Amino acid sequence: MKVLKDFTIQFASLKLGTHVYEFEVDNEFFEELDCLDYTDAQFKVSVELTKQSTMLLLKFDFDGSVLLPCDRCLDEVSIPIEGTEQLIVKFGSEEYEETEEILVILEGEHQLNIAKYIYEFIQLSVPQKRVHQEGQCNPDVIEKLKNVEKEVVDPRWSNLNKLK
Repeated sequence: MKVLKDFTIQFASLKLGTHVYEFEVDNEFFEELDCLDYTDAQFKVSVELTKQSTMLLLKFDFDGSVLLPCDRCLDEVSIPIEGTEQLIVKFGSEEYEETEEILVILEGEHQLNIAKYIYEFIQLSVPQKRVHQEGQCNPDVIEKLKNVEKEVVDPRWSNLNKLK
């Protein structure tokens, strides 16, 4: 949990206006949040916090990459990830259910841990299709996949091939 404490912003003592925070996100961050899928994760996250009298506006800019298994050959592929997200933090007398972009916290709160939001924003930015560029996959695996396609098809299913 020590790593996640570094992502706590003490906003109560800040003056009204814009404040910028820089964070480094790596494997230790993801391990702390029980995400063991990524290897060699390296991200730079910039958070622009605008403090107003009744709310906080947070703009997250992140840029980096992770190593993930390729969907075709299962060798590791470096996936570049970048994005910009926003979060609005409103102060209220009661806690309300969060929405995607609006968070309501009690008026007496004086700090906000943004680790969860950074994690979610990066997770949502990972592409569904994770493959090497054409021609960069492991050639041995690709050859085996081609051979599997050529294997004899069960005769009960051969009529389906005619539909192609």
